[in-house]
Amino acid sequence: MSSNHTTQLISMTNQIAANLGGGRDEEAAAAATCRHLETFWARSMKQRLVATLEHDDTELSPLAKRAVVLLSERLAERQAG
Repeated sequence: MSSNHTTQLISMTNQIAANLGGGRDEEAAAAATCRHLETFWARSMKQRLVATLEHDDTELSPLAKRAVVLLSERLAERQAG
């Protein structure tokens, strides 16, 4: 996968967060975005997106970043259990 693919994943995540964030508090919107990613995205896409958290310069919106942190936590819980 290319860097361009990562950029596309970030862009799509930002769009999903913006669409699901309307009218909700931040935690509810982040949870809804996380659920969407868990449900509809391939494992490789989720793993690549979570890997972007290792970089300080990620272009994730604050809401999208919170959703990806939640996703990362949920994926880690599944691996541990």
